[in-house]
Order: sequence, then structure tokens, then C-alpha cells
Amino acid sequence: MVKRGALRRTRARLASRAFTLIELMVVVMLISLIALLAVPSFVEARNDRAAFDYARQYQQILVQGRSRAAGTGSAHLAILTGGTGGRGVIRLYSALDGAAPPSGPNPVASCRGLGQWTTAIPELAGAFPTNALMADNRSRFIDHVDLNLGGINVDMDVRTTLVIGDGPVGSPMLGTPAIAICITPAGVTYVGSGANAAAAVAMMVASAPFNGIAEAQIRRNTGGAGVGLRRRVVIAGGGAPRLRSDTP
Repeated sequence: MVKRGALRRTRARLASRAFTLIELMVVVMLISLIALLAVPSFVEARNDRAAFDYARQYQQILVQGRSRAAGTGSAHLAILTGGTGGRGVIRLYSALDGAAPPSGPNPVASCRGLGQWTTAIPELAGAFPTNALMADNRSRFIDHVDLNLGGINVDMDVRTTLVIGDGPVGSPMLGTPAIAICITPAGVTYVGSGANAAAAVAMMVASAPFNGIAEAQIRRNTGGAGVGLRRRVVIAGGGAPRLRSDTP
């Protein structure tokens, strides 16, 4: 008959026994397999979140222009184009009167002054300092978002599609290479579109207050085809920009 003390010692040895090498290898393989299966979903979630963040940055540039216009008494112009790489860029400028320091330059409330945005039209060359006064003292560069810069946006092939509809509700939205959106301190919005920034600004200057819809649609791409959710920065009439998500 086995003594109780010996039985307790046997149980203690079994309880304290370590894993064998084979058992450890099986556990490691199972963990690795689970992690491997989860990686694609993690990457997809990260990429989708990054695309949303780029759209949010576009929206914030437009919100910034509206709030700065009201706060500074200066009209603010946002120029949306494909940029040097075609992925998309938005630039924000404030209107000034061209007076030389120290008496100027001073804020200008109008979006449509003759030659007001001449030096704001050319594309940026590389990094551009914030609050940079343009050469003619008639505009100041405020901020920008450039999807053509290197980073995860290139890996995901994030691209911006610009569309505009200036007719009644239900009219078709038409693609355009460039959009110019100008907001006065009173909140009046003028919008123009065209083949490039110069054409868009020229149309904006000649237009009546905007009552249509303009959108910057930001989406990831694979092999030239859009994937995942489409993020839409919507400018409707003179309202604040909205951010919407959908699947085309």
C-alpha cells in the first residue's frame, strides 16, 4: 500500500514538472500561426485609419480657412490639385493688400480682387514654411497637406479625386483636376474649377457665391483600382466642410 507522504510527493513532482521542448515548440507554433493570420486584418485597419486621417487633414485645412477668415478679416483661399505627383495636395492662403512693411501688408476681405492670388497659384516646390509672405505681399501661405510626399500614403497609393456639381440637387458630379475655394470673413464662399490651379482661381473670381457641392474624395488604391472605404470631404454651398465615408 502506497503511503500518503509518497503519494503527495509524487503529485508535487507532477505539478512542478516543466514543459517539454516539444510542448513549447507546439505552443510557439500556434501563437505564430494566430499572429500570421491576424496580420492582414491589422494592416488593413491601419491603412484604412491612415486614409481617414488624410481626409480629416483636408477637412481641417478648410475649417481652418473658414475660422481664420472670420477671425482675421482676411479672405482665405484653398487650392486643391493633384500636386507634383498627382496624388493630391491642398494649400491655404490668406488675402493681403500688397502694402510694404511696416505699414502693411494688411488683410483684404475680398476673394476676387484683380491679381489677388497671382503668386499663390504656382505649385509648391518642396517644403514650404508656414505663414510665408508671398513675393508680391498680396497673399500669405498658411498651411498645406501634400499626399505626394513619401510615406505610408505612397505605400497605400492614396489618391484624391476632385468632383464638383454646381447645379440643383440631383445634378451629376463632374470630375475636375483643380478646385479653388475662397471664403470671406462674412462666410460667403466662392468656388471655381478647371484644368489647373490658374483656371480654377480664374473661374472662382468670376463666379457668384457658391450654392453647389464640391468634394475631395480620398481613397486607397491597389493596381489602379480603389479599395476600402472612400472618404469624402464635402463642401456644400456656404456650409462648413463635412467628412463622409462610403463604399462606391
